[in-house]
Amino acid sequence: MEKLYLKAKELDFRLADLPDKLPSKRILMCTPEHFDVTEAINEFMVNRAGDEVVLNKVDRCLAVAQWNYIKHLYLSLGYEVELISGPYGMEDAVFAANQSFPFLNLETGEKEVIMSIMRKPKRKKEVAYFEAWYKNEGYKIHYLHDCCFEAMGDALWFPGKNLIISGFGSTEHHRTDLEALKQVAKITDIPVIGIHLTHKDFYHLNTTLCLVSHKTCLAYPEGVGVEGMKILRMLFENVIEVPKKEAYAPNFACNAFSPDGKVVLIQHSCAQTITQLERLGYLVLRIDTSEYIKSGGSVFCMKMMVY
Repeated sequence: MEKLYLKAKELDFRLADLPDKLPSKRILMCTPEHFDVTEAINEFMVNRAGDEVVLNKVDRCLAVAQWNYIKHLYLSLGYEVELISGPYGMEDAVFAANQSFPFLNLETGEKEVIMSIMRKPKRKKEVAYFEAWYKNEGYKIHYLHDCCFEAMGDALWFPGKNLIISGFGSTEHHRTDLEALKQVAKITDIPVIGIHLTHKDFYHLNTTLCLVSHKTCLAYPEGVGVEGMKILRMLFENVIEVPKKEAYAPNFACNAFSPDGKVVLIQHSCAQTITQLERLGYLVLRIDTSEYIKSGGSVFCMKMMVY
């Protein structure tokens, strides 16, 4: 049954009553050999100096080194890393959070996945490469229709629970439609909380919100909006408000990632956010994703938890 909530006052469930979400020890990544910035499809991909707008220039060798460091960090933490070879001409495929939304069927426990419909033409071809990986892994494939959906760019799992918090917004500035949330709720039979994104710079929910653990989240208030903050304060004991400087490039604090609710991987330059996480007892691993931030993504964008 489709369960979609758009307002804090509509939340009619207790988190404790929702079924637990099984943890995963597998991470899917896409290799970065073709990563680049060739076309500005978000506000973070350019430098603006007066009337001049210049595309960010990627240091390819540094980008590969940063990606390899993250991959080996996951391995050292005990995760199995699966790889998709980065397709030539699809420089954004390295952001593996965007092309698919895997889940376990609540009744059967079987592996299933919803494939994305990317908003920007330059990214649409990426989806087929990820779909091939899921088919080889025995997933049941689902497709959406008449909408755009960029998976975990917007659809985030509440830590440890079968509950989805997803952004949606305008066709001009954002990547996921409200209609997609309705279809995701129906396909998964998992409740979805929609957060209406209205800030033009924060095109994905994962650029302005990080769900760290069942107690803690990071949020840039202007990005998630007034109603979004109301929803988050109902769900989380600790809502860390990320300052504007750290929400924006070259910091991207809200694109941090915690694989287990204890360890947090975050861009090393987010000093204020890191301090607040450490005060709450989280083990913060400072990493460098500077080359990927030039394209509008950081550590969260560069992986997908799979089964």
